[in-house]
Amino acid sequence: MKNLITFLQKQKLLTLAIGSGAEVWTANVYFGADDKGTMYFISPKDNKHSRMMLAQPQIAFGAAWFDPANHKNRKGVQGVGVCRPAEDAGEIARGVALHNQNFPEFKERVTVDWIRTNEWGSCVWVLRPSFIKYWDDESYGDDESQEFTFPAA
Repeated sequence: MKNLITFLQKQKLLTLAIGSGAEVWTANVYFGADDKGTMYFISPKDNKHSRMMLAQPQIAFGAAWFDPANHKNRKGVQGVGVCRPAEDAGEIARGVALHNQNFPEFKERVTVDWIRTNEWGSCVWVLRPSFIKYWDDESYGDDESQEFTFPAA
């Protein structure tokens, strides 16, 4: 699990796959991950992917990295989980802190107060994974990947 969490914490871009009824959509979001693998990102509630997640919070996600000098050195995650707006001040503060840790150029603008008052309706979203397949050629060699199941929150 340690290698998975380290990988998530080094990544900055997460692809979401959302389905609501017959409609499906993908979105790329800047994110941060805590030491339990919970992921946080900031997005307006009225964006297409946000509206779809409000209607259907069970989503899929993925992130990948590869070494351009060695195509056999790849890492990535594919997973599913539940995504929802942050519910309390602690989750908002964690989401803002992780965002600004990955993107320090925004720390003056993206604050807890800004989340509460911004004109775009941006909020902190919390993605709690229930399952992640972690692909890591360096760690797992020919086995390539390991699967992780997370307890329900």
